[in-house]
Amino acid sequence: MRWFKERSDKQANALTSLKTFTDSLIGDLIGSGHHGAAHSYSCSLRRLLRFSGRDDLRFSELTPLMLKDFEQYLYGQNCRRNTVSLYMRMLRALCNRASASGIPDIPPGLFKSVFTGSAPAAKRAVSPSVIRRLRELSLPEDSPLALPRDLFLLSFYLRGIPFVDLIHIRRSDIVGKTLRYRRSKTGRFLSVPLEPCALAILQKYASLKNDSPYLLSFVSKKGVAGYRQYQSALRLYNLHLQKLSALLGLKVRLTSYVARHSWATAAYHQGIPVSLISESLGHASEKMTYAYLSCFNTGRLKLANRKVIRLILNPYDPLAVRRKEKTLALKI
Repeated sequence: MRWFKERSDKQANALTSLKTFTDSLIGDLIGSGHHGAAHSYSCSLRRLLRFSGRDDLRFSELTPLMLKDFEQYLYGQNCRRNTVSLYMRMLRALCNRASASGIPDIPPGLFKSVFTGSAPAAKRAVSPSVIRRLRELSLPEDSPLALPRDLFLLSFYLRGIPFVDLIHIRRSDIVGKTLRYRRSKTGRFLSVPLEPCALAILQKYASLKNDSPYLLSFVSKKGVAGYRQYQSALRLYNLHLQKLSALLGLKVRLTSYVARHSWATAAYHQGIPVSLISESLGHASEKMTYAYLSCFNTGRLKLANRKVIRLILNPYDPLAVRRKEKTLALKI
């Protein structure tokens, strides 16, 4: 490849191994319970090595041109832009950690030409009317879709609590009629009053295992085994939500995160300040909340723009405006 530099074995051995450093970091992360971060680092390194066709790379072999080629390779593998950004951010964090550890020969400006931001996501929210339809959907008690339906509703009732936090609710997190928990992603401490609709679902599915620390029986192990149980439960949950989407004939497919985005959207449309929505969601900053809301404004802005244009066209004859719009639509 264009970016690869031939080196003698002696020179290569003098360089620090990217894989060795990453494996050591992953071991530390797993030991401290940060399984999600460890998984992200592992996936990023695995993708990079697959692209390079090598079993290992040295930090000094990384170049801006190589990373740009890697970025294009990922797009060619049908990776989404935010997924590519995640891989690049993980690799950048590795280089920063390596540099802080005193590892030499890490070229400066490695990630200037690749995307490391956050691209606007496709709309992942549904209206309250859709959630009402989901709540009123008649399902047999023994239906495998009953539990995922109720979990989706519970996530919405609990201010859009993420699935990872929902299934890790401990019995001790319920104090009276209030849920007190710490977000796994940001570490923010949240206190959520339990409305009767949320309490009913929690009581319905509360784990009967006396030795289980969690209220819902999805994860029973700790460490890596527990993280794998969480991943398996998340995959099955999203699969069942996809079936519920088909039953309701929805254009927006339900996923674990749709409940969270839908709560944020509904709150925003009710005129709740973004600062309060951000606090309710447990975001580290309002910037993240605005990223959530950026894809929700399109429809409302379209209507606002149409109203303004109508003031110019003919503010006194709305029927004439509608006829004009219909004629233009037919021509287009």
